[in-house]
Amino acid sequence: MEIEPPLDGSEDVQGAQSLTRGIDLLLLLGRSPPLNFRQIQDHLDLSKGSLHRLLAALRSRRLIRYDRQTRRYAIGATVMSLARSALDRDATVRACQAEMARMSQLLRVPCCLYVSDDDSVFVLDASDPAGRTVRVWPRLSLSDSAPGQAMLASQPAGQKTDWSPSLQRVISQARALGYVASAGDTLAVAAAVLDDEGTVVGALCCQFDAAGTHRDALHDAGQTIREAARRASHHVGVAQRLNQQVIAARPDAPFEGKVLSTGRDYVGESPSWCAATGRLWWLDVLAPALRWLDVASGESGRSLLAGLTGGLALTSGEELLLTGENGLSLFNPVTGVQSPLIDPESHRPENRFNTVGVDAAQRMWTGTMPLDNLEKSGTLYRIHPDLRAEIIVPEIYLPKNTVFSRDGRRAYLTEQDPVQGRAVLIAFDLGEDGLPTERHELLYGSDEVGQPAGLAIDAEDCLWVAMRGGWSVIRVDAQGHQLAHHPLPVPMPTALTFGGPDLRSLYVTSTYLRLPPGYNDIAPLSGRLIELRPGVSGLAPVRVNLGA
Repeated sequence: MEIEPPLDGSEDVQGAQSLTRGIDLLLLLGRSPPLNFRQIQDHLDLSKGSLHRLLAALRSRRLIRYDRQTRRYAIGATVMSLARSALDRDATVRACQAEMARMSQLLRVPCCLYVSDDDSVFVLDASDPAGRTVRVWPRLSLSDSAPGQAMLASQPAGQKTDWSPSLQRVISQARALGYVASAGDTLAVAAAVLDDEGTVVGALCCQFDAAGTHRDALHDAGQTIREAARRASHHVGVAQRLNQQVIAARPDAPFEGKVLSTGRDYVGESPSWCAATGRLWWLDVLAPALRWLDVASGESGRSLLAGLTGGLALTSGEELLLTGENGLSLFNPVTGVQSPLIDPESHRPENRFNTVGVDAAQRMWTGTMPLDNLEKSGTLYRIHPDLRAEIIVPEIYLPKNTVFSRDGRRAYLTEQDPVQGRAVLIAFDLGEDGLPTERHELLYGSDEVGQPAGLAIDAEDCLWVAMRGGWSVIRVDAQGHQLAHHPLPVPMPTALTFGGPDLRSLYVTSTYLRLPPGYNDIAPLSGRLIELRPGVSGLAPVRVNLGA
């Protein structure tokens, strides 16, 4: 018979040894099948007299029971009643029970509520789609399990320095997505549940059969369980605000373009054409990875990066300038070495840098945003080639995708309107010093047409806008009036740029992770790179000569 070992690292408390022995006895019986007197004595190393007294005291309070036929001891009715009563009164359990039942039926797998205990997590309650009571779930490591990582990701971002680089990567991705998707030996998705003060009180987690579950299905399930955890948190008392993506109706007009065979990105972003190498570079923000496509041969590849990376710019050399959760860095695509440069927001570990645009004077415009992707303010910076950083807009919501007019007198970017819950395409008139003098709102997002996201500018000074949630790319003039509409086979285009030897190809990145559940089947090409030939040419990107 296999008997559970005692807890590691436990020490007796001075003056309470008898109480400790009684607790050890209860723990032993609670984690083992019914045991006889000799088995208990051998395991706890107690004298017969001491063990007889402990057993008698615990039986007198019905904490253990004794079967006269088998002559074995087991946990008693009082312990079970206490456990049931504690679960019934526990606010987290009550808040999560309906969601666990719904998730188990929807996903057809057990859904568990995990809570933390020092460096481990254990199941406090569970729901099974077959209606069975799941009784035995092993303890898991806090830092190595999906529910533990989901709980860590919802703690204050300032604690990230205590984590290993590999765990930090998982945590950063979880903060951006709102859930953990573990695709290792165990396939699992988990999302944290918070109380009314924003404190982590547990995590909902579902585990899947590795043999019958496609990796994409994990992220569908992740978004579903994230929403379940959000609703459960509302029941506990918290009011979380997540960016909810609404998908517009699919256009009736046919798609006229190519879907390229570069594989699927979690969140494609920041494409940039390099004429010197004949490559299109772009980012998969949440992998995180640098992607590339050799336009002539069709060959493509990726290099993993150290942290979430949202922005990419070309330099005068072979290195690429990257912006992300570690500030600005240089990446050498030949050697794979990433070298840090500066981090103007090292004092705000809850933020990361997003996309980067370069003006005619080689100054980099880049904004910051929260790692968790919520609608909280960031800052828009202008960073000079000598790495001097200055603040352009001290408080701005999710600024991204800055591009400039041909004469350099206007800057365009998108930002989020937290009051209206929509994205806005804005234009800044620029003074002689290249700084904003006047702000104009050109285009507003809506559920019907999508939200303005990625931007590119063509040789005729017109803007091309990727409409996130709108299945399309549109062309607008300097006043925001629509001139053309190009349907796409993906609902969530993210960014775009002109490229190719003639600068007449428009490359569009996309995402599938932030689609509502079920859209992976409706739009299976989501996350792929798309090429359009819109009939106009673009502008070559400005390269940064660092140190100049």
